[in-house]
Amino acid sequence: MHSLDGKAVVVTGASRGIGRATAIIMASRGARVACLGRDEQALHAVVDKITADGGEAFFLCCDVREEWSVKRTIEDVHAQLETIDILINNAGLGISGAIESYQLKDWQTTIDTNLTGPFLLSRAVISVMKENKRGRIINVLSGAARNGIANMGAYCASKFGLRGLSESLGLELRNDGILVCSAFPGSTDTHFGGRDPQDEDRTESDIGKLSPWEVAEAIVSLCETNPNAWVSELVIRPLRPK
Repeated sequence: MHSLDGKAVVVTGASRGIGRATAIIMASRGARVACLGRDEQALHAVVDKITADGGEAFFLCCDVREEWSVKRTIEDVHAQLETIDILINNAGLGISGAIESYQLKDWQTTIDTNLTGPFLLSRAVISVMKENKRGRIINVLSGAARNGIANMGAYCASKFGLRGLSESLGLELRNDGILVCSAFPGSTDTHFGGRDPQDEDRTESDIGKLSPWEVAEAIVSLCETNPNAWVSELVIRPLRPK
């Protein structure tokens, strides 16, 4: 198992759900975690929990849709951590609706968050990882990257696109010691899509869905594999779907 002790980790969408759980688990395994998101109050609470448990973390507000925000944020992360070993592209959203009446602004918001964001973040960390001759980029997708869903056309398009980006980027960077992995969580009990999740600190869900913690454990496991073992895709499903 590859140790995470001392590793510099960036997690986007870290204020809740899968991103929150991933940041907390990473820190519990010795990683130094930069928690990124737009909800300052929620990010503050995540960092407080991590530090109260003896972990090392800080937060930065970042809009992954904006090139200037990503550039500034990654510069700040690098200044504080002095390097970047792992990037978890988790931030995402979904705005449902039939294509016939779908608003262009909703399309752009979805694509910019779910696809352009990971592109901008990945591009921003590549030079640091190449200099280190190692690194991991984990993109969090969903089942919607593998199958179309009615009334979720924009979301599916963004996740199908991210899958293609991940595959291409992985081939570009494999000879530099940088592993690009895609995680495909099944239905997960989070705030996503307006759902009201159970207590975020519960490690299991009893409604036929994965808990954020179960998904986060799988994501963290991708970062603990031997660097010579490239797990390019990981599908995570609830054992007993509702």
